Amino acid sequence: MTPYGSVKAGSAQAGFTLIELLVAIAVSAVIALLAYQSIDSAVRVSESHNQQQSELTQLQRAIWWLEQDVMQMAARPILDELGSSLPAMQLQPGQFEWTRIALYPTPYSSAGLVRVRYLLEDNQLVRLSWSVLDRAPDSQPRRQILLNQVDAMTVRLLDNNQFWFDFWPQPNRPLEDLPRLVEIELTLEGQGRVRRLLPGVDGMILNDRP
Repeated sequence: MTPYGSVKAGSAQAGFTLIELLVAIAVSAVIALLAYQSIDSAVRVSESHNQQQSELTQLQRAIWWLEQDVMQMAARPILDELGSSLPAMQLQPGQFEWTRIALYPTPYSSAGLVRVRYLLEDNQLVRLSWSVLDRAPDSQPRRQILLNQVDAMTVRLLDNNQFWFDFWPQPNRPLEDLPRLVEIELTLEGQGRVRRLLPGVDGMILNDRP
């Protein structure tokens, strides 16, 4: 019979030693750290993919607008806010403006035409559009920011004589004159250059002015 309070010989001590407990804590910490790094890496990859997808979608949308506007250009000069004549298409340093066929006729033009302008502001590609062709002093355009992080926009126009120009219209040419081809190149921050060659028209004259 074993005396009260004594322990049998060869019996194991219950519980963990301090060293075993510290080892278990260390292993758990390593596993938790590895799990956190794995989750953080997955989140970063997902965020990067979403950002790239968003930038691609925005670029595709901007190119779509450019293509629609350029390929529906119309040989219709306009009057600006001061009553001065502007050509059907005007290319100057930093901006590109022309008349285009509208998707639907507007109350201001029986031929269904609008005026659009592209320019860079604070590294953003901006599209302005006027439903009024011959503008009044208070005419205000609709403003759309199509693309961010644009470092540069370069436009060249090919005339009927197969010459390229970076300004338009050419001297001594009619205000209705339109190019045969439009080359647009955008320099995007961190993405390089995007170039599009778009067809113009052969100079069809559309006159809806009284």
